[in-house]
Amino acid sequence: MEILVNKFCRSKDTISDPANFMILWIKSGDGSITIDFEEFTAAANSIWFILPGKRVSCEFKSPPSGWVLSFTKSFFNNTIRENLIIRDVQLFQAFGTIPKIILSPKIGSRVHSIAEMIDELSGSQIPNKEAAIAALLKTLLVYCDSRCNIRVITDNNVGKIQIVTRFKDLVEQHVLEKHKVSDYAAMMNISPKYLNQVVKEVLDTTPKALITEQLIILARRELKFSSHSVKEIAFRLGFSEPFHFSSYFKKQTGSSPSEFRLQ
Repeated sequence: MEILVNKFCRSKDTISDPANFMILWIKSGDGSITIDFEEFTAAANSIWFILPGKRVSCEFKSPPSGWVLSFTKSFFNNTIRENLIIRDVQLFQAFGTIPKIILSPKIGSRVHSIAEMIDELSGSQIPNKEAAIAALLKTLLVYCDSRCNIRVITDNNVGKIQIVTRFKDLVEQHVLEKHKVSDYAAMMNISPKYLNQVVKEVLDTTPKALITEQLIILARRELKFSSHSVKEIAFRLGFSEPFHFSSYFKKQTGSSPSEFRLQ
């Protein structure tokens, strides 16, 4: 089975899935959610989109209610066939943006019911339950689609959205060895100027900012959750000299790698 659902009801919890995408749905609850090292305010009727490998820490003032849905990337790509903004831009790869959507109470109640039905189907033995679960997940994403955190400019924006999607895919695959916008532009057979223009228009940020954010996320994760030395981490992240990595990290975070590790 490629999709799992679990109730979310603890005041303090840490969630991490190295292989699967996750949707965290909070029906009710007041507190905070930290994704890797960035803290966000949690609120009722909020839905969160989590990449594989992200470390999510939740802390609520009282026990929340909600669900955690996890599923493989292949399940998402193979079953979500509608022309949704979420699918085209891959909201699950929207680094540089807040990975949550706030829904109205009315829509929130519907999303909660969908999660309950997915949970019920997951534990059943009825025929074709995978198809039924896929249909419910599509319905959930349709509700979220109009609130997707990208900038929609015109109905004829498909080409630019595809460029952004391709760029994000390439960054995900090559960020450990390629740190320059020009590297990715060359791989896409477009100019760095045009890549900057398109990313700015669609996501209201720059390609360089997205590359930097990914590098810093990976660096923080290595420094906090691995036993590798700073020198080893620098080389793993594609820096030719540990000094360059330390300088880069401090410029972006305000702390040296060693200082950050001790925090």
